[in-house]
Amino acid sequence: MFTNFQHRWSFMRKIFIELIDPENLASFFVDNSNRQFQLAREIFESKASKIPERDIEYMLKEYALGLERQLSWTNVKIHEIKPRLMATTTRRKGAKMQ
Repeated sequence: MFTNFQHRWSFMRKIFIELIDPENLASFFVDNSNRQFQLAREIFESKASKIPERDIEYMLKEYALGLERQLSWTNVKIHEIKPRLMATTTRRKGAKMQ
């Protein structure tokens, strides 16, 4: 049942991504990231007492690894966009001075 749900969710996710308007992306991105963390935390805290500590350790280590990968990806994207942001800012300042 869960595998079928994951398959359906993957399909729906692709459709959902297409429906997000670019002008709403920033707020959606930040809000969704916060909600995803809250959901993971709530699930963990509500179920942790019912599973073995080895499983908890595994889950938390895998979650930490995922967060490290997300942070690495985020830092790469920030470094990619910084030169473009600097160029845009420089052009705007130059246009105002003239």
